[in-house]
Amino acid sequence: MAHKTLNHDDTKFFYNRLWKLMEKNNISTVKKLATELYEAGLVVVNQKQNYNSDEVNKANAIGSVEKKIQTHLISENTDRLQGEYVNAYCKFFGCSADYIFGMTEIISGNDDVRRFCESTGLSEKAVKRFVEELPEEAKNELTQWWSEVLESNLFYGLPMEWHSMCYELGQYYSAQNQISNIHKAAEKMDSSDEFVATLKTMMTENYEKEAKPHATAYFYHRSSIIDNLTQFLEESAEAYAVRKKKSIDAYFSWQLHKKLEADHLLKDAITEEN
Repeated sequence: MAHKTLNHDDTKFFYNRLWKLMEKNNISTVKKLATELYEAGLVVVNQKQNYNSDEVNKANAIGSVEKKIQTHLISENTDRLQGEYVNAYCKFFGCSADYIFGMTEIISGNDDVRRFCESTGLSEKAVKRFVEELPEEAKNELTQWWSEVLESNLFYGLPMEWHSMCYELGQYYSAQNQISNIHKAAEKMDSSDEFVATLKTMMTENYEKEAKPHATAYFYHRSSIIDNLTQFLEESAEAYAVRKKKSIDAYFSWQLHKKLEADHLLKDAITEEN
């Protein structure tokens, strides 16, 4: 029997790929998956004529599907996988047959998503944001903005500055950890010993000196990121205001007209009351 409590990260094994699909779709048990596949009509179980009730026949059919899935969940490869179940898994999970057979790490059955992932190295989740998940009402605004980001110097500059910032922060934390270790070691020794106290102070000061430039560098890179982002946003906003001048002016006029109309109606109402 397959055990969901095991680590299923190694997707070179078929059973791990299937477990990942189940987890991604919140299918926690084999029985639940068997029921979903059977009720969706994705798998068919042939039964001999009998006098059982429909409920019993359905339960038996789901039990049969469950056994097949259980076999898949202990199979390292797809040698024992029937075509019917390949088709069922692909349709139910929205994945590609290539993923089922271990030919790609990309789960999506969308060829555009797979090509984009493989050609750029971007994660499947990131690519699906662009290819499948952009809301139509905001699609133009979103793609325009991200196009400007990717066309700008931020494309290279931002991740490189971010990496440097993270590296300096890591170096600072390393020095702080050493200081913490020194203090812990000193506590285990005779704190009244003058040599121990002196050594603790000297080593702490040395690591504090080592940490300080890394802290300074961290804030420098962070400030650089903020400055570059601010400059980009200001220039982008200016360009947007110019590019969308007609529609912005029209919206402003419409809003003003609505306000004036509301004020006029309010005055008329007050006049009638008086």
